Amino acid sequence: MPLPRTNRIIPVISDRNSTTRTERLAATGMDGAGLTTILWRGLTLACAACGSRGLFHHWLRMRSTCPVCHFRFARSEGFWIGAIGVNSVMSGFICLLAAVGLLLLSLPDPTWPTVLFPSAALALVAPIILDPVTRTLWTAIVAVADPPAPPCGIDDRTSTSVVSPKC
Repeated sequence: MPLPRTNRIIPVISDRNSTTRTERLAATGMDGAGLTTILWRGLTLACAACGSRGLFHHWLRMRSTCPVCHFRFARSEGFWIGAIGVNSVMSGFICLLAAVGLLLLSLPDPTWPTVLFPSAALALVAPIILDPVTRTLWTAIVAVADPPAPPCGIDDRTSTSVVSPKC
């Protein structure tokens, strides 16, 4: 017997209950886009909530909120540790593919310098190049797995206005 939605340890990412999911995303300031759209936005440096661009001051400095919908990116202290993990995995995978590709290209007589030097250079540059992509991708993953809380005064279950004592 599955646990009730509020007691699950791992958030549900599938779109099985799409009407409730769409209502919740709309109530939280997200535009109700599906899983693949939100993740695509993350890969293309767009806001996970509204799809707008301009999230970066420059390559390595991200704004704290979306300039269009004001979606806050860093939700808590240490939020970007996940983005660093995603960056490490993506960079490592790209470096592995490059090293294997260079090794295969240098056959039948491979030498270490032809494989090692370009792979090492890529290992130094790839994390810097992938930093903005992994930040927006991580924000999108978190937005899908744990949508932000609804604005003050909106009931999450029904998307209707309520008076909350917390407001």
